[in-house]
Amino acid sequence: MTLTIQELIQEADRCVACGLCLPHCPTYRKTGSEADSPRGRIQLMRAVAQDILPNNDRFKQHIDLCLSCRSCESACPNNVNYGALADTARAVFVPKKRLFSGLVKPFIRHRKLANLALWPLWFLQKTHLLSPLKKLVPTAGFLPNITEPVSWKPLYASSAPKKGAVSLFLGCTSQALDQATLTASITVLNALGFDVHVPTRQTCCGGIARQMGDAEESARLVATNQNVFDAAMPILTVASGCGAGLCDYLSTHHIQDISAFLSTCDWSDVKLSPLEMRVFVQDPCTLRNVQKSHQAVYQLLKNIPALEVAALPGNSQCCGGAGTYMLNQKEMANSLLNDKLSAIKSNDVVLLATSNIGCSLHIANGLRAQNASVTVVHPVQIIAKQLVFKS
Repeated sequence: MTLTIQELIQEADRCVACGLCLPHCPTYRKTGSEADSPRGRIQLMRAVAQDILPNNDRFKQHIDLCLSCRSCESACPNNVNYGALADTARAVFVPKKRLFSGLVKPFIRHRKLANLALWPLWFLQKTHLLSPLKKLVPTAGFLPNITEPVSWKPLYASSAPKKGAVSLFLGCTSQALDQATLTASITVLNALGFDVHVPTRQTCCGGIARQMGDAEESARLVATNQNVFDAAMPILTVASGCGAGLCDYLSTHHIQDISAFLSTCDWSDVKLSPLEMRVFVQDPCTLRNVQKSHQAVYQLLKNIPALEVAALPGNSQCCGGAGTYMLNQKEMANSLLNDKLSAIKSNDVVLLATSNIGCSLHIANGLRAQNASVTVVHPVQIIAKQLVFKS
């Protein structure tokens, strides 16, 4: 939640500066600066809120360098709500990014507009004309293989014996760049007997707006989703970043990561073909620290016969993706990414499963730069590929 100034001061006062958060903070481990640690940032937020320190560029740099990975919350003995403190500081003290307000916002707010923009990208990629664009626009290098844009139906009814109904949250980035995972989720849910509802008026979770300091836009997006989703049905998310944001701000609904939901389902009537290989799992920070359901991914994948499931070493450290962080804080993002790439290389990883689109884009881009033959995919896609359909 976004706090008032007085609430920010009160929440900051709950930090006893014990330092248990320090070894869990990725930026502190890299810089060694107290101002880039959770307790240091909390002290800075409180000092600026009380007009003890100026709200200057130096303060903003320390706040912007925070990944909002929330690892500090898991280590805090006093359960300080660092996420709310960071969201509030960005909304109150850090100016809104003009690029977001003027260019990105309409595409995030309106799914049909975003879908329309996908068609030229899909065409350029299909006709092999996207490579020259990547040289002109470096951020285009993050684009994965784009599938033909999908017009989502409001309902995907299961033909299997009915076990219930769920809502699927599309998300702005997932809908644009990870439609394969959304399609795989519908396929698996239908196979298990669940009808899948996809509200047509749903919008972004509001996470990008909050990261950019636009609390008003975030609130509008949250209100829209609150009105269009049926509170009687669980909302399943395929991107843990979306799931974390919805858990924080859409408290009227039951939000669940797709893997967490699937791991508790009855699989006795569904057959999965064996997969004789090892898959490494990268834990997104939002799944581990906010939704606290990262273990469900391992449980889900173990339903596949012969598949060996292992955790990628260094999973407790953020990969540096963190939404738009990989674009706005490239130096730190790449430093953290290099640690992940080293772990991938030293463990001879061939297949990497991750449950967040930001992690997937960031890691896959780094692997392409190294010409590494590693497939980065959502765990639900692996499950969907092994489904055996009765003839």
